Amino acid sequence: MATMRRQQFSLVVDEPVDESAQTALRESCPDATIRSTPDRPGAVIAFRREAPTLTEAIVSAVRDLDAVGVRTAGVRDEDFVSIGAVAARVGRSPEAVRLWAVGRTGAGTFPAPVEVRLGTAYYRWSEIATWLRERMGIAVADPEPVLTAVNLALRLRALAPRVPRMDAIRALIAA
Repeated sequence: MATMRRQQFSLVVDEPVDESAQTALRESCPDATIRSTPDRPGAVIAFRREAPTLTEAIVSAVRDLDAVGVRTAGVRDEDFVSIGAVAARVGRSPEAVRLWAVGRTGAGTFPAPVEVRLGTAYYRWSEIATWLRERMGIAVADPEPVLTAVNLALRLRALAPRVPRMDAIRALIAA
C-alpha cells in the first residue's frame, strides 16, 4: 500500500467560481481553499490533499473541480520569474542577475525572456535553473516537472476540441 503524504499545490481557474460551485466544492473538497484573484476574474484554489504522489493529488483535484463544473486552467508552478525573483532564489542582487541577462557578466547565453509585461521581463525558472547549474556552477534544485507536465496537459485539454486529428497527438504522447 502506498504511503499517503500531504501534497500542497494550487489550481488556477480563469472563470469566476459562482456561489453554487463554491458550496459544492466546500462539501466535496474540505481540503480546498478558494481565493479570488484581484487582477483577473478567476480564482486560485489551494489544496492540501493526502495522496501518495503529487501527480495523483493534482489529477484527483482537477477531477473534483470538473465534477462541480469548475474548469481548471492550470496549476500554479512559479515557473514564470522576474529578475528580482531569480535574484531572491539564488541569493544575488537583482543588478547581478540583470547583468547576467544582458550578457555583461556571467557565462553568457542567459535564457531569453518568454514574456514582457508592463516593462518587466519574465523568464522560465526551469530554463534559468539549468543555466545556473550548467553555466554558472550554482547549485539550485530542479523545478518540479509534474507541475510543468500538468500545465501542458491542461492546455492540451483546452485546445483539443479545436484540433483536427487529436487522436494522432494523443498517440504521440503515448509513444
